[in-house]
Amino acid sequence: MASIIVPTDFSDNAYNALFYATRLLPSEGCKILLVHSYEEQLYESLSRLDNRMNDAIAKKVRATVYNELEKMKHKIIRDSEGIALTVEFFYGALPLIDIINDLIDNVETDFLIMGTTGATGLKEVFMGSQAVRVVKNITPIPVFLIPEKSDFKEPKNVVYATDLKYSYQENQFAFLKKIVKEHQANFHLVHVYHQSKESSDVELHYINLKNKLQDLAYIPHWIDSTKSIEETLTEFCEQHDIHLLVLTYHKYGFFKSILKTSFVEKASFHLEVPLLILPDNI
Repeated sequence: MASIIVPTDFSDNAYNALFYATRLLPSEGCKILLVHSYEEQLYESLSRLDNRMNDAIAKKVRATVYNELEKMKHKIIRDSEGIALTVEFFYGALPLIDIINDLIDNVETDFLIMGTTGATGLKEVFMGSQAVRVVKNITPIPVFLIPEKSDFKEPKNVVYATDLKYSYQENQFAFLKKIVKEHQANFHLVHVYHQSKESSDVELHYINLKNKLQDLAYIPHWIDSTKSIEETLTEFCEQHDIHLLVLTYHKYGFFKSILKTSFVEKASFHLEVPLLILPDNI
């Protein structure tokens, strides 16, 4: 049974991500670890004049959160008839990232899935989203980002996009292979490049990648494009009816500085398909 972390703010967008999570590995079922931080809500509610009221306020906020989690639990169970499903709650007046990292460190978890908001092409909006803050700061684990208002589509067409600038770890693609095989998906491998900027290590890294994917059938695509990576990928996803885009999250690019735009960041802004981000060290 897959163990899946699903942060929620009780919005429709968060529920869409929860629904998606229950459909990813239907053959084995799932245990949902439903996570909510009420840190900001509590801070805004506490009395600045009467500390005696604060215990009562905190208790009331916690009870309200619990009731909302119960409602979401009952709704997803009703909507998941025929799927083996359990739901557990993890909530508190701590930063969401702290709650999630504590779970990853202390509970067996397979991946995290959450909705994104503001992914409309505006970098300033998307980079300020809760989803990207989580991706940047949690312990490495596969992360699904589900675009706002997207309807669930079984991932029958999956693409892994790479710039072939890094070597690949031994078990890096185990989770991806599991998803592709579960849904008997058509799997595309895309390398986007510009001829004048192609690295001399590309062939070596491609051989390394092929070795890691040797037990998975795939269709290779080498795309020489003068357009931005995100534009090229958006066009590819539209042309091939892609249901899931997969990228690798390189700490030496994305983590180094939020001011240095990485491949993962670029591809996140304009795409309206779910995005799976694989860490590079699992």
